Amino acid sequence: MKKLLWLIMLIPAILEGQVAEFWTCQSTNSAGFNRNTEEGYRWENIRIPTTELTLKIDGANSHLTLNSKDTSLICEEYVNETSGKFISCIRSSELAYDFLVLNPTSGQAALSQLGGSITPNTFYRELVTTQIFECENI
Repeated sequence: MKKLLWLIMLIPAILEGQVAEFWTCQSTNSAGFNRNTEEGYRWENIRIPTTELTLKIDGANSHLTLNSKDTSLICEEYVNETSGKFISCIRSSELAYDFLVLNPTSGQAALSQLGGSITPNTFYRELVTTQIFECENI
């Protein structure tokens, strides 16, 4: 009887257990702005070169590597009633800077980096970009 109770208590933990997924992605389309502080304070369009990212999806232990920089993420799965299952990730620091959405069925992902738009220092504004990726589960 003790073993049966122990097994019943273990079932939810086993069901919630998530195996880490690894993805490699290649950008296909990008748009972005850079804050020009030398010639007046304005946003200017920039060309964003094609890039690759790697993504590990493992709940609160997730991370992405982009341009040789690792960023810790928190990723959650959610179901959209019209479009199906998606994986949504934000920085583990919970700052609204990096936001990634992945459709694991199609392999399409979008990464928005919004740090330049939220910093109050007008002399230190980074890029504001959105990049579209084609990803493959490895």
